Amino acid sequence: MSSDSKAIFRVFGYATLILASLLLFLYVMNLRSRFYYNGPDYSFLFWLFAWAAIAGVGLLLLRKWALVLLFLPGIAFTVVLVVGLLKSSGIAAWAIAVNVLFVSVTVAVPIVLLRYWKTLHW
Repeated sequence: MSSDSKAIFRVFGYATLILASLLLFLYVMNLRSRFYYNGPDYSFLFWLFAWAAIAGVGLLLLRKWALVLLFLPGIAFTVVLVVGLLKSSGIAAWAIAVNVLFVSVTVAVPIVLLRYWKTLHW
Protein backbone atom coordinates (compact mmCIF):
# COMPACT_ATOMS: atom_id res chain seq x y z
CA MET A 1 0.00 0.00 0.00
CA SER A 2 1.64 3.20 -1.13
CA SER A 3 1.66 6.34 0.94
CA ASP A 4 0.34 8.22 -2.10
CA SER A 5 -2.95 6.32 -2.05
CA LYS A 6 -3.18 6.74 1.72
CA ALA A 7 -2.78 10.49 1.29
CA ILE A 8 -5.54 10.61 -1.31
CA PHE A 9 -7.96 8.77 0.96
CA ARG A 10 -6.92 10.92 3.91
CA VAL A 11 -7.70 14.11 1.96
CA PHE A 12 -11.11 12.82 0.87
CA GLY A 13 -11.79 11.54 4.39
CA TYR A 14 -11.08 14.91 5.95
CA ALA A 15 -13.11 16.69 3.25
CA THR A 16 -16.05 14.39 3.98
CA LEU A 17 -15.73 15.05 7.71
CA ILE A 18 -15.73 18.79 7.03
CA LEU A 19 -18.91 18.27 5.02
CA ALA A 20 -20.35 16.31 7.96
CA SER A 21 -19.59 19.16 10.36
CA LEU A 22 -21.26 21.64 8.00
CA LEU A 23 -24.35 19.42 7.76
CA LEU A 24 -24.49 19.05 11.54
CA PHE A 25 -24.27 22.83 11.91
CA LEU A 26 -27.12 23.28 9.42
CA TYR A 27 -29.20 20.69 11.28
CA VAL A 28 -28.66 22.41 14.64
CA MET A 29 -29.53 25.79 13.14
CA ASN A 30 -32.67 24.25 11.66
CA LEU A 31 -33.63 22.91 15.10
CA ARG A 32 -33.18 26.40 16.50
CA SER A 33 -35.32 27.83 13.72
CA ARG A 34 -38.05 25.27 14.37
CA PHE A 35 -38.10 25.87 18.13
CA TYR A 36 -38.00 29.66 18.13
CA TYR A 37 -39.58 30.69 14.83
CA ASN A 38 -41.72 27.72 13.69
CA GLY A 39 -39.38 27.20 10.76
CA PRO A 40 -39.51 24.33 8.28
CA ASP A 41 -38.52 20.80 9.21
CA TYR A 42 -35.26 19.84 7.50
CA SER A 43 -34.57 16.75 9.58
CA PHE A 44 -33.04 15.01 6.56
CA LEU A 45 -29.92 17.07 7.30
CA PHE A 46 -29.22 14.81 10.26
CA TRP A 47 -29.24 11.73 8.01
CA LEU A 48 -26.92 13.45 5.56
CA PHE A 49 -24.62 14.29 8.47
CA ALA A 50 -24.64 10.66 9.62
CA TRP A 51 -23.82 9.47 6.09
CA ALA A 52 -20.95 11.95 5.71
CA ALA A 53 -19.52 11.20 9.16
CA ILE A 54 -19.58 7.43 8.63
CA ALA A 55 -18.10 7.70 5.13
CA GLY A 56 -15.41 10.13 6.31
CA VAL A 57 -14.28 7.90 9.17
CA GLY A 58 -14.35 4.89 6.85
CA LEU A 59 -12.15 6.68 4.31
CA LEU A 60 -9.67 7.61 7.02
CA LEU A 61 -9.56 3.96 8.11
CA LEU A 62 -9.14 2.82 4.46
CA ARG A 63 -12.31 0.72 4.37
CA LYS A 64 -13.96 -0.58 1.21
CA TRP A 65 -17.46 -0.01 2.54
CA ALA A 66 -16.69 3.71 2.79
CA LEU A 67 -15.95 3.86 -0.92
CA VAL A 68 -19.20 2.03 -1.60
CA LEU A 69 -20.99 4.63 0.57
CA LEU A 70 -19.54 7.40 -1.60
CA PHE A 71 -21.41 6.00 -4.60
CA LEU A 72 -24.85 6.40 -2.95
CA PRO A 73 -25.28 10.18 -3.47
CA GLY A 74 -24.10 9.93 -7.07
CA ILE A 75 -26.61 7.19 -7.81
CA ALA A 76 -29.43 9.06 -6.05
CA PHE A 77 -28.63 12.36 -7.80
CA THR A 78 -28.47 10.59 -11.16
CA VAL A 79 -31.92 9.08 -10.65
CA VAL A 80 -33.35 12.43 -9.55
CA LEU A 81 -31.77 14.21 -12.53
CA VAL A 82 -33.06 11.69 -15.07
CA VAL A 83 -36.59 11.70 -13.62
CA GLY A 84 -36.57 15.50 -13.46
CA LEU A 85 -35.43 15.83 -17.06
CA LEU A 86 -38.02 13.34 -18.24
CA LYS A 87 -40.91 15.06 -16.44
CA SER A 88 -40.08 18.66 -17.35
CA SER A 89 -39.67 20.34 -20.68
CA GLY A 90 -39.09 24.04 -20.09
CA ILE A 91 -35.76 23.99 -18.28
CA ALA A 92 -33.07 26.41 -19.46
CA ALA A 93 -29.97 24.86 -20.99
CA TRP A 94 -27.64 26.42 -18.40
CA ALA A 95 -29.65 24.87 -15.54
CA ILE A 96 -29.40 21.44 -17.15
CA ALA A 97 -25.66 21.93 -17.62
CA VAL A 98 -25.15 22.88 -13.96
CA ASN A 99 -27.14 19.85 -12.80
CA VAL A 100 -25.27 17.48 -15.11
CA LEU A 101 -21.93 18.92 -13.91
CA PHE A 102 -22.93 18.42 -10.27
CA VAL A 103 -24.06 14.85 -10.86
CA SER A 104 -20.94 14.03 -12.87
CA VAL A 105 -18.70 15.26 -10.04
CA THR A 106 -20.56 13.19 -7.44
CA VAL A 107 -20.17 10.12 -9.65
CA ALA A 108 -16.63 10.82 -10.89
CA VAL A 109 -14.93 11.09 -7.49
CA PRO A 110 -15.77 7.52 -6.36
CA ILE A 111 -14.95 6.19 -9.83
CA VAL A 112 -11.48 7.75 -9.65
CA LEU A 113 -10.99 6.28 -6.17
CA LEU A 114 -11.89 2.81 -7.48
CA ARG A 115 -8.38 2.75 -8.93
CA TYR A 116 -7.10 2.16 -5.38
CA TRP A 117 -9.64 -0.55 -4.49
CA LYS A 118 -6.95 -3.13 -3.76
CA THR A 119 -5.32 -0.91 -1.15
CA LEU A 120 -8.52 -0.84 0.90
CA HIS A 121 -9.79 -3.54 3.24
CA TRP A 122 -13.22 -4.43 4.57
